[in-house]
Amino acid sequence: MKIHLYYSLIPEALIYSMLPPEKFGMYQATGSKRQTEGPAIFFELDQSVDLPAFALEETRKRCVEHPDGRPKNSTYVAVYHVLANLPLEALGKLYLTTQAGFTLELEAVPYEPAEAERPLHLYQELGPVFPRVASNLGPREFCRYVTDPNQPISLPKVVFTELRIDGLARDPRNDPAKHIPYRRLVHLRECLAALKEKPEKKTKIVEREMRPDILYYMIQNGVFAGDQDHLLYYPLPSEDELASEHYLWWHSARRVRSSY
Repeated sequence: MKIHLYYSLIPEALIYSMLPPEKFGMYQATGSKRQTEGPAIFFELDQSVDLPAFALEETRKRCVEHPDGRPKNSTYVAVYHVLANLPLEALGKLYLTTQAGFTLELEAVPYEPAEAERPLHLYQELGPVFPRVASNLGPREFCRYVTDPNQPISLPKVVFTELRIDGLARDPRNDPAKHIPYRRLVHLRECLAALKEKPEKKTKIVEREMRPDILYYMIQNGVFAGDQDHLLYYPLPSEDELASEHYLWWHSARRVRSSY
């Protein structure tokens, strides 16, 4: 039975599992007896890439079938400083699982900025820390900024997604924001307006912690993983493609409507 190696972001962990990605996503999101419910985000790792920071061989030996032949759901390798010790080339496909257990598979492609880059952005960091951040930097520049060792506070690597803010990206004070579901909208407006009025300021913290009700349907473009020199981009399909080719995932993702 094939043994997979996954890097989970919620919570951060390196995990061996005999479950293929869709079943692993279901297990992570709902538990073995469907008694829990919460989203899961994880990468499958390329096991040919050397990962000397982790006790892989010893842990893999413990990932064995149950006596009755059932596959081993999870064997934890590490739960601390995982991303910092993962080379980006080890990151394979990315999987987004809804809280009901439906999984969407994404592949990395070269990132090409949109022709008319939005002047303001809202990012949700997914690991290793979890603030929501307003910024006047595009995704590539934002990645470089938060991983810059010359900054007072920086990360060695970061995984993040950009969230939709629609008209707030150009007029944060006056746009009606009719379809923006985030809580503390006044605070979000103030953060974006401060960045527009003082462009020398590059980021403003909007929320310090990620809430559990991730709104996948509000992702602007996709998920990014990078450091100072590299940026991996996992684009989300268009809404039309999601509705036609990934209906169950899209329907499940859109059911999470609580304001956050």
